[in-house]
Amino acid sequence: MNKQHGLGSADRMPREYLEDILLSDKEIQLLEDELFTISPELIVCKNCEQNMPAHRVPVLAHTYEVVNGVRKDITLKLAALLHDIGKPYTKRTINGVDSFKGHEKISELLAGLILQRLGFEDNIRQDVCLLIRYHDFDLTPTKESIDDITQKVGAKLVLPLLELQLSDLFAHSEQKVNEFISIRESTLKYYLNYSESKIEP
Repeated sequence: MNKQHGLGSADRMPREYLEDILLSDKEIQLLEDELFTISPELIVCKNCEQNMPAHRVPVLAHTYEVVNGVRKDITLKLAALLHDIGKPYTKRTINGVDSFKGHEKISELLAGLILQRLGFEDNIRQDVCLLIRYHDFDLTPTKESIDDITQKVGAKLVLPLLELQLSDLFAHSEQKVNEFISIRESTLKYYLNYSESKIEP
């Protein structure tokens, strides 16, 4: 494929082109064909419906919203792009309601393989996989919760994780947003204040 979108040619190295796509000002869904060429693993997510109260769109449409909602940081963008890639393989439907239990484990595994194939360094792969592993982890605005997640992912990934979780939430149904927005925003605010207090002389 050799399309032009102001980002150069898709004939470039796939890793470089993916970075350009993720860090551009364009909404990610406008570059879907290029994404599918770079990572065909995403294709199966396109028509993977999420018939459940927490969601309103299929997996890939949800993913695009999450990617568009995070800041321009390649680790954060990659985690947003791949955080739900395991959902089609964990989907179960009971009485017309879908569930995706354990999808974060499969998403982490697939993300690691995809990023390795594309030539991303070990540290980037490890950070992306940690963000994916804990993207659904329950966090609260308490010292215990922040210390716990810091121990799990490392200090440098706590803020990216909170940002990923917030963008992920906004890509859910209105019902879920209303249910969790207060705790997510409070946790982010608590973390920022907590971090500042720890570096004060």
